[in-house]
Formats: sequence, C-alpha cells, structure tokens
Amino acid sequence: MDRRHFLQCAAAAPLARGRIGAAEAAPIGRLLIIIDLVGGNDGLNTVIPLSDPHYTALRPTIAIDRQSGLPLDDRNALHPALRPLMPMWSAGELAILHGVGSAEASLSHHRASELMQAALPDFPSADSGETLQPFSSAPSSLAQGLEQIASGTPLHSLHLALHGFDTHERQPEVHARLLARLAATLTALRASLQASGRWPDTLLMTRSEFGRRAAENLSAGTDHGSAGVHFIAGGRLTGGVFGAQPDLDRLDHRGSPAPQVDIGALNGGVGAWWSGAHARFIPDAAPVFA
Repeated sequence: MDRRHFLQCAAAAPLARGRIGAAEAAPIGRLLIIIDLVGGNDGLNTVIPLSDPHYTALRPTIAIDRQSGLPLDDRNALHPALRPLMPMWSAGELAILHGVGSAEASLSHHRASELMQAALPDFPSADSGETLQPFSSAPSSLAQGLEQIASGTPLHSLHLALHGFDTHERQPEVHARLLARLAATLTALRASLQASGRWPDTLLMTRSEFGRRAAENLSAGTDHGSAGVHFIAGGRLTGGVFGAQPDLDRLDHRGSPAPQVDIGALNGGVGAWWSGAHARFIPDAAPVFA
C-alpha cells in the first residue's frame, strides 16, 4: 500500500468523518486494542538508532548500550526490556512506525492527547484511562475482555493505558521497568488471542501523546518532544520497520525528532481496517511531512 492508497482508505472510512461507537462500526470478528503509553514515550531509547553517532553524544548517561540492544536491522534495535516481543517480530506480526506525530506538535499533555485520539472510535467495551498492570494482575476490564474473547462473546475494542512515561528524571530505570511491563502484557495478549482464534482478526496499537527531546536533561531524563515511535501488532499485519530513524543532526526548533507520519492519517488507516475497508493492515511506509 502506498501513501496515496493509505490516505484514500482513511478518507473513505466512516471513522474519518467523526467518532462512532464500536458496535456500529466493526465487522464481526474485528478487534482493535489500543494501549496508551501515557506521558510521552521516549522513542529513541525504545528503538535505538544503531548507526547515528549523535545518539550517545546527546545522551551521555541515558543512552542504551548498542551492544545490549536487540537488533532489528542494521539501523534499529529494540530496548533490551522488549525482548519478549522478538518472537512477534520474527513472525512478521509486529510493525514499528518512526516519527508519528502531528503538524501542530503540541507539548501540552491535554492537547496532544486530543490530537492522538482524533479520527479513532469510541471504546465502549472497556474503561479508558486505567493503569495497565503486568498481565498476572491485570485490571478487571482487561481480564473481563479476555474472558469475553475466550467465551466467544462479541468484543470489538479494548482501550487501556499504561501510565508513567513522562520521564523527566531517572529515566533509565523507570523506562526499562515500563517497557518490560508493556512487553509482558503484549506477549500475554497475543498468546491469549491466538488460543481463542482471535489473533488473525486483531489489530493492537500502542500510542503516546508525543515523544521526548533528543538530548538528555540534567536529571537523567528527557523533556517533552514532538514525535515518537508507535507499535502495531496483529495476525494479519505486514510487519517491519516503517519510516526512517530520525536524523539527530537535523532536529526541529525544540531539539526534537520531527514528525514523519501524521497521527491523524495513521488513525484513519487503523479505523479503515477496523471498519472492514481492507483485510490486511499495511502501515504507511512513506513520510507524510516534507
């Protein structure tokens, strides 16, 4: 799917014209799971730029050791805490999108969250904004949702949130702990959905309202930035790395990686898949922003 086709699908989908309820949108069998990484996830330490010499210069104390990263190709490696995702990656069921953001690029948590939600549906089947715990102690909405999946009860969407990604200080230990929790939960969700037969018709997307700045701050953390990394997973997904690792020698005026893919266009594409516009979800590989 090229960029034009991707955006045409987004424009044609009912979700692109406004938010609608899950029950009236999703065809039988389609399941959309959204996990918000609340606070602004740091994309550069989530997916490490292996070949950019500016990475360690900008982050002398918080950069992830390239030798400990989990290589995806010659330019990208996952944070070591995300090791449980490697089987999903090897199966071609995980897509990584660089530079997801908005032309407005608000650094306000509230406004950026509004932009992130635009063009996606309501989520009546689970309470939004809950703290997502490790799978063994999941909140009742997630547990109930998985019970419905296992029993065959129609379930169209789940909307969950993992808090704590506003890592202004002590980022290395905090971020590693959060990513480990995320990886364990994604892996357990995949296993449960595979067992129930729902995985081929599921699309799971992580979101974060914005990314972090390229340079570390004086508190071993990072401040609000413009664009970040989103994960998409599913049984009928074209996996891979989409978009280029940000050029750390060409940052925006805030010292942040600039957006490459508009969050609204991405949401529209996800909504189009969820509404039945196409059978397989193929992330957009072409930049939206010049």
